[in-house]
Amino acid sequence: MLKTRLIPIIVLKNDLIVQSIGFNQYLPIGNIKMAIEFFVNWDVDEIVLVDIDATKENRVFPLDIVKKACAECFIPISIGGGIKILKDIRETLRSGADKIVINEAAYIDPKFISNAVRTFGSSTITASIDAKKIDNEYYAFYRNGKINSKKSVLKWIKELEDLGVGEILINSIDRDGSRIGYDLELVKTVSENISIPVIACGGVGNVTHFVDAVLKGNCQAVAAAN
Repeated sequence: MLKTRLIPIIVLKNDLIVQSIGFNQYLPIGNIKMAIEFFVNWDVDEIVLVDIDATKENRVFPLDIVKKACAECFIPISIGGGIKILKDIRETLRSGADKIVINEAAYIDPKFISNAVRTFGSSTITASIDAKKIDNEYYAFYRNGKINSKKSVLKWIKELEDLGVGEILINSIDRDGSRIGYDLELVKTVSENISIPVIACGGVGNVTHFVDAVLKGNCQAVAAAN
C-alpha cells in the first residue's frame, strides 16, 4: 500500500501568503521563506505553491520565487498559476519545480494537457479542480472559483484522466477556509471514479479530518492551505 502523502498548499497573492476563505476573502498570513522553513521542519511529503493572481494578470508564477523556494528545501515542490503553454512548464521546471499544477488552461485548451503529458510525462502534471455543489451535483469551476465551466466534476475528472494527467487535486469551494472538514462525498466520488491518485483539499481544521479523507474518502493524499 502506498504511503498517504501530506501536502501543504501555499497560496500567494501579491507575493504574500494568504489564507483563503470561500475563494472570495484573502487574509495575509506570512511570507514564503518562513512558510517553507516551517513545513520542512514539519516533515511534509510535498509542497504546492499557487499564485492566484497569475492567470488573471496574464503571467506565470514568478520564476525568481520558484528558484528561491526550490533552493531552500529538498522537498518536492509543485507550482501552479498562469501556466498555459509548454514553454511555461519548461521554464518552471528548469527553475527547480518538480511538478506543475494546471487548472484554467485545461478547460480552455484540453489539447495543451495531452501535449504537456506527452512532453514532460504524466507524473509531472497535476490537474486542479475547484468544485462547488449546485442542485445536488458537483461542478468544476475555474478563475479562483468565479467561473462555472458547466462541466460536472464526475465528467471532468474522467476527461482529465483520459488526457493523461498524473493526479487530481480536488478542492471544495464550499469548504474552503471553513475548518469543518473535507467534503467527504466529493472526495469519495472523485476517488472511486478514476484510477489515478487523488489529493483532497478544502476544509481541514484538525488531524482527524486528514484521517477521514483517507479512510472515508479513499483518497491517496491530503492537502491543506490554511
